Amino acid sequence: MSISRPHAFRAVLLGDDGVPANTLTLPSDVDVPPNRIRVPSDFAGASAFDVYELVDDRSWPDEATFQLVSTVPRSTDDLPEHERDLLQSGDLDSDDERA
Repeated sequence: MSISRPHAFRAVLLGDDGVPANTLTLPSDVDVPPNRIRVPSDFAGASAFDVYELVDDRSWPDEATFQLVSTVPRSTDDLPEHERDLLQSGDLDSDDERA
């Protein structure tokens, strides 16, 4: 019996503007690409991760394309104090005019 090696695929990561921002080579031992990829990042000086969702798998198993959908802080404790206060106040949109 032979042991097969995991297949690697190229993940093309698109930025907010839809332009390729980065590529990664990731291992894969399944027949379908992942629906979502999380990549270490930063947000307002805090440790975070960028979340990318699958948008094109026509070149699978060699390549799949993912669109950036959000950046998520790992913990609000990692945020600078003024950012943490903003999150805790719930006022995330300074242009929001409520009557």
